[in-house]
Amino acid sequence: MAGVFINYRTGDGAEAAVLLDEQLKEVFGPENVFRDRRTTQPGVHFPPELWRHLESCAVLLVLIGPNWLSLCDTDGRRRIDVPGDYVHDEIQRALTWRKTVIPVLIDSARLPKREQLPADIAELTERQFMQLRVPYAHLDLPVITEALRSHVPVRRTAPQPDPRSAPPAFGAPQPGAYSTYHDCAVTNGSGNATVNQNRDAQSGGRQ
Repeated sequence: MAGVFINYRTGDGAEAAVLLDEQLKEVFGPENVFRDRRTTQPGVHFPPELWRHLESCAVLLVLIGPNWLSLCDTDGRRRIDVPGDYVHDEIQRALTWRKTVIPVLIDSARLPKREQLPADIAELTERQFMQLRVPYAHLDLPVITEALRSHVPVRRTAPQPDPRSAPPAFGAPQPGAYSTYHDCAVTNGSGNATVNQNRDAQSGGRQ
């Protein structure tokens, strides 16, 4: 079950949600971080699965981008006001269930004023917020991660095998043998983690 639930608006915070998800699952484990388009498998009945993860989480991160409050549906209504809006309903339930709710302001976004929000989620404005600037994610993501450590158990790393009991690698010098590669080391590097956006682009369930 997810210890951290990422709440975000499609079209205003989806990129930041992926960045945050990638960071947090490395620290806390993917099983302890819920982001709908990664976690929910095809064919799963979406609403019950969503509420099950929300109920079990310790922290709801509400990602608020610059257009979070103003985005409208095809009828011109603010999405946050539309009945059945998942962003609204996730926040409302988390507040009702007395979860730890942390607004995360994306880039230049500001925390909405109480009178700008539906009454049942106006309490969001009273929660201490954090900031995630996408161009400076390397600075902000560690701060967010550190703040979550008191709420979510850190992923346990797998025990490393004892090198004394491991069989020698192919080509390694045997005891008493001589090798021209003795005392040489080879370091394998890796690039930055990449995000698979194909699945996100094809997944549904959230607006």
